[in-house]
This record gives sequence, structure tokens and C-alpha cells, in this order.
Amino acid sequence: MSTKKQRQKIVAEKTEAEKNRILKLMRDADIYTVTLDPLIESYLDIFEIYQTMYVDWRDKGFPATQRHTNKAGATNHSKHPLAQQVEVWSDKKTKALDLLGLTNKSKQSKMITGGSSVRKDEEVKKPPARVSELDAHRQKWRKKQS
Repeated sequence: MSTKKQRQKIVAEKTEAEKNRILKLMRDADIYTVTLDPLIESYLDIFEIYQTMYVDWRDKGFPATQRHTNKAGATNHSKHPLAQQVEVWSDKKTKALDLLGLTNKSKQSKMITGGSSVRKDEEVKKPPARVSELDAHRQKWRKKQS
């Protein structure tokens, strides 16, 4: 187990490393702008809280459940509070990364995969619209009425 100061030092180092990693990724992808700085700071705050919870949970040995004795004296197992918090803050961290444009979900809409089978000197033409038998019958009778 580590002391509180050691945990704070570990979290501070990891947060600084994450800041450098995020900025490098955003600059390499040409999506960094100064207007994103507040969002990056918000992400780093979320990351810091996540790391604090994770380090505390790790120091306790990653317990999945904890025992709880109620007023009646019955002992029940419930999900460990640190496990819940790590899960919640992990989701928040993922959403913040999505807002920064650093997840696959946001990339899929921008990327075009595959190529066209049409040559450059050839024009793309839409095929003629197919008219079903029912629509043809409707059109036939509509013309006679007017």
C-alpha cells in the first residue's frame, strides 16, 4: 500500500503524461485549436479523479464486492464503492474523449473507405426509377379521371 502523498504523486505524474499524450494526438491529427483548451482541462480533471479512484481501488486489491451488515444483523455482499466510482468515471472519461474527437465513433463519419468503380472520364448516372405494377395501374386510372 502507498501513502496518500505517494498516491497524489502517482496521479499527478499520470495526469501530466495524459495531458502531453492528448495534446500530441490532437496536434498530429490536426484537430487541436485553442478553443478546445477548456474541454481539455475538463477532461484532465475527469482523468485525475478517475486515476485517484483507480489507485485507491488498486491499493485495496481490486475487491469486487464488500460486506455490509444491516440493522437486522444480516450480512450482504454489495458492489464495492470504488469499483462503482471507477466505472462511472471511466464512462465520463470516454464521453469527454468523444467530445474531443479522439474516439473511433467520431472518426467513422468523416472517413470514406473504398474507391469508386467509375473512371474519371465517365459520368455517374442514376438508373431509371422502377415503377411497380400497382403504381403503374394507379397512374393509368388517375390520368383518365382528370
